Amino acid sequence: MSKFIEFIARKAKNNKTIKKAYQSTVNSYLNTHIGEITPFNARISENSERRINLLVPSINQEHLFGGISTALHFFDRFYELDEKAARRIITTDASPGNEDLNKFGDYTVVSSEEDSRIESQIVPFNDRYNKTLPIGKEDVFIATSWWTAYFAQRIVRWQAEAYNQMPKKVIYFIQDFEPGFYSWSSQYSLALSTYLYKGEQLAVFNSSLLKEFFNNHGFKFSEEYCFEPKLNASLKQHLAPFEQLNKKKKILLYGRPSVARNAFTVIIEALRNWVWIQPDSLEWEIVSAGEQHNDIDVGNGVIIKSRGKMSLEDYANELKESAIGISLMISPHPSYPPLEMAHFGMLVLTNSYENKDLSNLHDNIRSIDDISPDILAAKLQSVCSEFLTNSSIGRVKGNDNYLNESDQFHFIESLVRGTR
Repeated sequence: MSKFIEFIARKAKNNKTIKKAYQSTVNSYLNTHIGEITPFNARISENSERRINLLVPSINQEHLFGGISTALHFFDRFYELDEKAARRIITTDASPGNEDLNKFGDYTVVSSEEDSRIESQIVPFNDRYNKTLPIGKEDVFIATSWWTAYFAQRIVRWQAEAYNQMPKKVIYFIQDFEPGFYSWSSQYSLALSTYLYKGEQLAVFNSSLLKEFFNNHGFKFSEEYCFEPKLNASLKQHLAPFEQLNKKKKILLYGRPSVARNAFTVIIEALRNWVWIQPDSLEWEIVSAGEQHNDIDVGNGVIIKSRGKMSLEDYANELKESAIGISLMISPHPSYPPLEMAHFGMLVLTNSYENKDLSNLHDNIRSIDDISPDILAAKLQSVCSEFLTNSSIGRVKGNDNYLNESDQFHFIESLVRGTR
């Protein structure tokens, strides 16, 4: 140790103020609990009938879009095909309120303290300190996030021991590579561990692209299925011939500041560059949709107007009017907004990620390898120029599979049989 470092160390040791500040800093990082894996304890149930359980963080209105909505649709299809099975939705992170339950009229809210045999149940289990959940010998579990998979894997192990039977298969509904939601950390390792489970686990991937990503990285599951994205049925009702879409000098961006993988700050920095290289930038309207935030001045008199999370009707109107879309997703998940934008006749800027290249799915999509702000700004100027040169450029036909009425979960009968 150098004399200078020894001197600083002695000073720090003898200075109570420095010691307190150091301890305060350490304590601010010292969280010995991992909230996602708050113990999820089970107890014996008298119910011996088959029941399908969906473990989902929340069914509250503010969360009922994208991934959770897709998982619920899958759960409904599973239940329809699983004759004589009951169903139970277990919320692990939030308890639904009365308004949240309006879309679940066929269900009855049941306390975890009850051992109920009601056919369609919702059991809030977010507040589970010193509580247990009744688990029967024929309960089957569908996990929808890494921590719900973590619970399911341990529940079936407990179930096998409690009922002296072979462990049930876990169905893992995988919609992204979730370790990537965290920096290298405890949560990163725990999320990764759920893909390494040694028991029987049936993976259902949201897109062949995501399945390919997992396969490329060496992850293996007992069985693997995948489905492709489809346009939201309610949004599809607003589709119209291109001539009726009324395209304007409007840029619609998918703005979610709180979700790191959507790279909101990169988009903003790119727009700060774009306003100075786009000759008519003041004539363009810029709207941010997805999550409410303050309006943002990006310079040269241009303001980004935040619309937040809109109704499907309002969102559809923005899609009809906007000429350009920007939607980034720094993950292997294909992401829905670029596909929605493209099918509504917009020219769309998004990013590639390893094997993901959405430009293969629609000619209106421009997939960028390097999304540094100056590159993204130049690409934005380019697509704006394309639109100004030919305002009908977004007319191209979309992907028939994305729009057709075929069963998204075509494999589900096989999956149901495989869990009996």
